[in-house]
Amino acid sequence: MTPTATLFDADAASYTGTVEVLGVIFRADDDGYAVLEVREADSGEGFALVGPVAHLGEGDRAEVSGEWQTHSRYGRQLRAQGALPLDPADREGQVAYLTSLRHIGQKRAERLVDEHGEGVLAAIAANPQAVFSSLRGVSVDQAAAATESWHASRAIRDLHVQLAPHGLAHLAAPIHARYGERSMTVLHADPYRLTEVPGVGFARADKIALAADVPPESSRRAQAAAAFALVEAEQQGNSFLPLDELVRRTARLTGLVPDPDVLVEGPGLAVEEERVYREPTLASEIAVAVTLGERAALPPHLDHEPGEEPGKLTDEQWAAVRGAFEARVSVLTGGPGVGKTECTRGIVAEAEAANATIALCAPTGRAARRMEDATGHEAKTIHRLLEWMPGREPAFRPGHPLPVDLVIVDESSMLNLRLAEVLLGGIAESTHVVFVGDADQLPPIGAGKPFEDLIDSETVPVVRLTQIFRQAARSMITTAAHEINQGRPPHRDPGPDQEHDFFFIERPSPERALETVVEVVAERAPSGFGVDPIRDVQVLAPMYKGPVGIDALNERLQARLNPDGKRALGDRFRIGDRLIQTRNSHELGLMNGSIVFLREDQPDEEAIVVDTDDGGSLVIPYGETATLRLAYAISVHKAQGCEVPVVVGVCHRSHARMLTRPLLYTAITRARNSCVLVGDRGALEAAVARDDSGGRHSGLAARLQG
Repeated sequence: MTPTATLFDADAASYTGTVEVLGVIFRADDDGYAVLEVREADSGEGFALVGPVAHLGEGDRAEVSGEWQTHSRYGRQLRAQGALPLDPADREGQVAYLTSLRHIGQKRAERLVDEHGEGVLAAIAANPQAVFSSLRGVSVDQAAAATESWHASRAIRDLHVQLAPHGLAHLAAPIHARYGERSMTVLHADPYRLTEVPGVGFARADKIALAADVPPESSRRAQAAAAFALVEAEQQGNSFLPLDELVRRTARLTGLVPDPDVLVEGPGLAVEEERVYREPTLASEIAVAVTLGERAALPPHLDHEPGEEPGKLTDEQWAAVRGAFEARVSVLTGGPGVGKTECTRGIVAEAEAANATIALCAPTGRAARRMEDATGHEAKTIHRLLEWMPGREPAFRPGHPLPVDLVIVDESSMLNLRLAEVLLGGIAESTHVVFVGDADQLPPIGAGKPFEDLIDSETVPVVRLTQIFRQAARSMITTAAHEINQGRPPHRDPGPDQEHDFFFIERPSPERALETVVEVVAERAPSGFGVDPIRDVQVLAPMYKGPVGIDALNERLQARLNPDGKRALGDRFRIGDRLIQTRNSHELGLMNGSIVFLREDQPDEEAIVVDTDDGGSLVIPYGETATLRLAYAISVHKAQGCEVPVVVGVCHRSHARMLTRPLLYTAITRARNSCVLVGDRGALEAAVARDDSGGRHSGLAARLQG
C-alpha cells in the first residue's frame, strides 16, 4: 500500500490495499453493482466498498483499489475501480472457501485444513483428486465432482484477473459457465462472442475488444455490432431488419456509421432484397413457409365427413370442426367466451368416430394440462410430443414423423418461428394440423409470428369465432377483454345479470398502488374470493424495475405472505415461496414459465424440493436453481398459456411505455374467476388506445402468398 493510500490519511483521494468482506449490504442482480461492508487486512479498520464488486461475498479477501468519496447518507466510502479476489489466509476463511466446493461440507473442510495446515490450498492445487480422495467417506464420484468444482473456481479467479481492469469481474462466473475451459481463448481471440453470455451486451464485449487493440473503425467490430443488433431484434420479435434500420442500430452501438456493403458480409448474416437475417432464422422462415405451403396445396388425407348437423355447436363452430377434416392445415381463432374449447372437443369426438389417431399439444405445460382437462384426451407440450430436448435432434423429425392422423395445437399464438419449424418438421405430410389460438393475445417471445402470419396470408381455411355465449357474457372479465380488444376502456360496473368478477382500483400514486396490490393479494382475495393468496393468486405487471415493478412487488409480497419462512439457498428464497422457472430445463422436466412452490432445502444433498403446480413434486440440484425466481409477481409474457383463479394486474402510468392493448388483454384473460386491476384510469385508457400487436418484421406471410 502506498503512503498516500492509508486509511488514516483524511486527505488521500485513492486507496489500494487488501480487505476482507464482512457482509453484503446490497447486491444488484444484473450489473454487478454491490455495497459491501469490509475491513482492511492490516489495520482492521472498517468501511463501505461500493461499485462493481458483486463477485465478492462474505468471508472473501480481495486486493481493491478505488477512490474515496463521501455519501450524504452513509458517510465516507470507497468507490472500487478494481477488486481482485485473493485466496483466504486464515483458517476460518480457508474453511469457508472449501465448503463452497461440491461435497466438501464444514466437517470435511475443517479436516482438510487440519491435515494440510496453512498450505492446504497449495496442496489441493498440486493434486486435487488425490487430496479429496484421501478424505474418509468421500466416494470416487464425489472426489471427481469436488475436483471439477475446484478447477472451475480457479478458472473463474483467472478470469477475474483478466476482467477486473475493465470493471467486469462480476461476469467471470457466467462466462465460465458458458465456455468452460475455452473461456480464456474466447476472451482473447474473439471477445465479441461474449455477447452470447446473458448480462454481457455489446458495450461490455466491445470494451474488452477495444482494450485488446481492435480498431474502432474495423469491419470486424461493425459486423459484430450488426450481428448483436439482429439478435436484439429477434428478442423483440423480428425475423429480420431492413438494411437501413440495421445500419442505424449498428451506428448507435459503435458510434460510427458503417458501410452497408461491409456490414452484410459479416459471418452468419444473409441478405434478401434489403432484408438482413441471421442465417438460422432465414432458414427457419423458409422451412415453415415451404412446409405450410406444400401441405395447404394438398387435398385432405383423412377420409371423414363430419356431416351437416352441428348438434350442440353453432354453425360457425361446426365450420371449424368440418375444416379440420377438409384441409390438411386449418386455423381456429377467437377471443374468450366464444367456444374454442367446445370446437376442440368436437374435433376430438369426430376424429375418434373416424378411428383416427390424435395428438393434442401446446407450447407450455400449463396450457397442455388445461387442454387435457377440457377434452378428456391426453395433451402434451410440443417438446414432449416430439421428444425434443434443445441441443439434440427431436425423436420425431423430417424422415421420422409422429405417427398420428390429426394434431391439434392450442395456444398457437405463442409459437415462434423456431418452435413452428420443429413442430411441422416432426409431423407427417399426411397429418392434418389444426392451429387453435387467440390472435389478439401478445405475440410470441422470440423471432416471428407464425400464427398471425398464417391467418393474414389467407392460404389456409380460417374460422374466426365471434359469438359470445350467454354464460360467458355473464362474466365481466369476458366483456372487459372484448371491450379492450375493440379499443374501448372496459366497464367498471356490472351490467344486468352480470357477475362482478372484474374490478379496477384507482391508485395514481405508485406507493399507494404497491400497497394496494399487496393488500388485495394478502387480505381482500382470501376473504372475498376464498382463495389461497400464495397458490391461487398471480400478480402480473409489465416491467421489472420501478416503484411498482415486479422486483418491488415480489419483495413486498414475500415479506407479507411468507414472513416466517425458513431461509433457503442462502438468503435467496424462503420455504413456502412461490417460484417461477425462467428457462427450459428438459432434464428436470421444468419448462420456462412453470410455477413451483419451495417445500424443502436439503444442504447435505445439495438440492431443494419443490411442489409443482400440477400437484407433483420435484428434486432440483443446487446447480440447477439459478434460473428460479420469486413468482408472487411475474410478467404478462411469462403468464401466457396459463389460467389462474385470481389475477391482480398492475396498470400504472410508471409502466406507460410497456402498456399496450394486447398486453392488457392478455393479462385480463389469464383470470379464471376474478381479475383486479390496480393503477390509474389514464394509464388504462392509454393502454387500450395503443395497439402494438403488429410492427414485427416478418417475411412469412409474403412467402406463404408466393
